[in-house]
Amino acid sequence: MKAFFKQIPVIFYFTLACVVSWLSLLPIIGIDGFLGKTIPSDNQMPLLFIAMCAGPLISCMLSIYLIDGKDGFKELTTKLVKWKINFRFYLIALFTAPALTMVAYLILSLFSPEFTPAIFSSEGKLMIIIGGIVGALVAGFFEELGWTGFAIPKLRLKYNIINTGLIVGIVWGIWHFPLFMIKDPTGVIPLIILLMVRLITHLPAFRILMTWVYDRTGSLLIIMLMHMSLTGSALIFQPNIESGVDIIISNLTYTILLYAAVFIINNFTKGQITGRISKDEIHKIHTKTMNYEND
Repeated sequence: MKAFFKQIPVIFYFTLACVVSWLSLLPIIGIDGFLGKTIPSDNQMPLLFIAMCAGPLISCMLSIYLIDGKDGFKELTTKLVKWKINFRFYLIALFTAPALTMVAYLILSLFSPEFTPAIFSSEGKLMIIIGGIVGALVAGFFEELGWTGFAIPKLRLKYNIINTGLIVGIVWGIWHFPLFMIKDPTGVIPLIILLMVRLITHLPAFRILMTWVYDRTGSLLIIMLMHMSLTGSALIFQPNIESGVDIIISNLTYTILLYAAVFIINNFTKGQITGRISKDEIHKIHTKTMNYEND
């Protein structure tokens, strides 16, 4: 069985992550909540976060055990504690998501005040910030153990940064779908369209940037911080929009800005994102033998 899993390591991880997360949700929200027939309560949200994060965590540990063994856990630990990297990658990891989120909503708020982040007018600013930070810490740490700790290095042996980011980004989006099974209250936009826009537009774009940062640093820690900034920005700066049309507009605006960032960084770094490198170079990138501090 181990030999079989070694032939399909990433498919095994993706499948297990989705199955574990989705099955973990059922005791909390039931089949009606899973299918979007009922909306989870505020009290259920912390449990939903934990249940969803159980998938990448459990799947990562089991995948490494079955496929990579002890060496896999040692490599994961090494990347997790790697923090001595060029400071500019910390800036990119921490500020890309919040900066582009605010730019997107600033642009849209010029046309409609509904796109103004709710935190600016809310009386419970502290609770929004605390909730956003806690959610970000949980999601960033436990999710990236699997997405970047296991899947990304193996995909990079076969695919370039763009394709790797798109593959993981799309699966990452699909993995989220039970949390977004909410119909458009106006009835204008079909649920399947809302799901596609919410889950497979900006997430693949952001995952491309995450893959590039991981390639240049070899640090799982920095990717966790990058994921935390994305989740925190989404939770803290979310506007009070409910209509399907507004949701699509905000997501597509953010997606355009993210792909613009990919284009700018790729040109500024002379093709690091779109460039092809050999398997030997990829192997060095994803092991502790390369010196990243001077990159």
